[in-house]
Amino acid sequence: MIQKETMKAAVKEVWIRSLTVLQPDVLEALTGALERERSPRGREYLGIMIENAKRAAEGRMVICQDTGVPTFFVRTPLDFPFVESVRETFDEALRELTCGEFPMRPMVVNPFTREDRGDNTAARVPVIHTRLDNGIGYMEIMAMPKGAGSGIWSALKMLPSTEGIAGVKRFVIDSVLNAGANPCPPIIVGVGVGGPMEEVALLATEATVRPLNERNPDAEAAALERELMEAINASGIGPMGMGGDTTALAVHVEYAGTHRPWMPVAVNINCWPGRRAVCRVYRDGRVEQV
Repeated sequence: MIQKETMKAAVKEVWIRSLTVLQPDVLEALTGALERERSPRGREYLGIMIENAKRAAEGRMVICQDTGVPTFFVRTPLDFPFVESVRETFDEALRELTCGEFPMRPMVVNPFTREDRGDNTAARVPVIHTRLDNGIGYMEIMAMPKGAGSGIWSALKMLPSTEGIAGVKRFVIDSVLNAGANPCPPIIVGVGVGGPMEEVALLATEATVRPLNERNPDAEAAALERELMEAINASGIGPMGMGGDTTALAVHVEYAGTHRPWMPVAVNINCWPGRRAVCRVYRDGRVEQV
């Protein structure tokens, strides 16, 4: 059996890594953007971002002071040998980090009273999305901070089916233009298409954590990703809204089957660090920070 302290330590470390370490694919995308960017001001800001990420990793400091809503994607086989409360374990991990082990700004409040526990926990927070996968022999935990600077510009709409893909394109581009410089571009744009309302929002969120150098394997979804990426980068918003060729580092699309009368679409916008980290807890208690 996996001990609670083992699981809690794994959650703590993957959360800290998500806040302090830029993933290699994001760094590669930023470096490539710097090489291609024609705007002197755009190149300047891209260089600052890369340097900021380097110093954050070296000093084990947060890349951004907005540590956001603690959000996790957990993938696990049904028979994984952890019998303690997942909710209690994750709550304790965030509480102990915030209140002493890795001090963070308390960012989570009660939506009605605005009460702040001061420990980055609240009702149903940390957010834990769980997927069952009996094809793996471990529990995989992905940490993804959801900050307000970019998250507040995310959007969802239940379009009528007559709008089709053209309507999806308009909604995505309009959402990005409406956000402008606010989400700290260059952004990572996750697009969900199809499903019912709750599923399309989750699809858009999941799209933002796909490695930036991977296309959707579906040909039509991949073509939509390329078209949206080209249109968004043609906007000229540029790094930090200062103008340039690089408004988005990636546009990813995920989709699900949907009801005949509608065309749900959701846009989830991530800021330039694309913060995420993954760990795996194996059946024998070994933990791998991926």
